Amino acid sequence: MANQWRRPLIGALAIYLVAASVFLLTGGGNSQGQNQIRAKDTEQQFDQDLYSLEFTTLNGEKTSFADYAGAPLIVNFFASWCAPCVKEMPDFQRLHERHGERFQIIGLAVEGERPARRLVESTGVTYPVGLDDSDLLVELGGVAMPTTVFISKQGELLESHSGVLNYSNLISRTEKLFSDE
Repeated sequence: MANQWRRPLIGALAIYLVAASVFLLTGGGNSQGQNQIRAKDTEQQFDQDLYSLEFTTLNGEKTSFADYAGAPLIVNFFASWCAPCVKEMPDFQRLHERHGERFQIIGLAVEGERPARRLVESTGVTYPVGLDDSDLLVELGGVAMPTTVFISKQGELLESHSGVLNYSNLISRTEKLFSDE
């Protein structure tokens, strides 16, 4: 009798998790991309140049976005526990295979090296992948998982999109954002 609250609480939590998963799987509940942040339109200022931001590769080496300077950059934040992240990774791979000469794609895991490596192997991703070990997700305007950031070849943050992007969304965004690149 004293623990009558447990069953309703667990039920409410389960409903919340299902609703949150559906929300993220459908692109954050917004097919028009209104959940994106355009850095040019916000008051948010970054304290440092984007090219100075560092991350660790899956091989344990420190690197920075400066290694990709001079080309448009797409940074996709992911985690193995994020079903929408796993769902969109083959589309990023397809984009890399078909249009990789136009821009660079980097995947950054928000979890440890072991689960990230397993996910990369299971999805067949061949673009560079690293670990977000310094909260780049938050620093680049991410508010949910997955988040994809588009950076110009000059190192300017063009867009931070939280939610799933499929292949056609990626093509239209790259054409729109990188048309002058």
